[in-house]
Amino acid sequence: MTDQQKKQVSPMALAVELTALVDFYRNRTLMLADALERGQQEIDRLTKINGQLQDAAAQDAAAKADKKGAQNGG
Repeated sequence: MTDQQKKQVSPMALAVELTALVDFYRNRTLMLADALERGQQEIDRLTKINGQLQDAAAQDAAAKADKKGAQNGG
């Protein structure tokens, strides 16, 4: 046990502090959700670009194979 005396806290001060904490965490949660959404949108955008690049690479490889086959008398 401690030798410190218990201090009285005003219920109004407590309510104000709790309201401020609730507001802080609500805003923080909204900011984090927004950042998460923006991150997901960036992932989706990069995934789409990656798919397009893979498609282009596959088409390029097929065109090169066709050209090589034609040059070899195919």
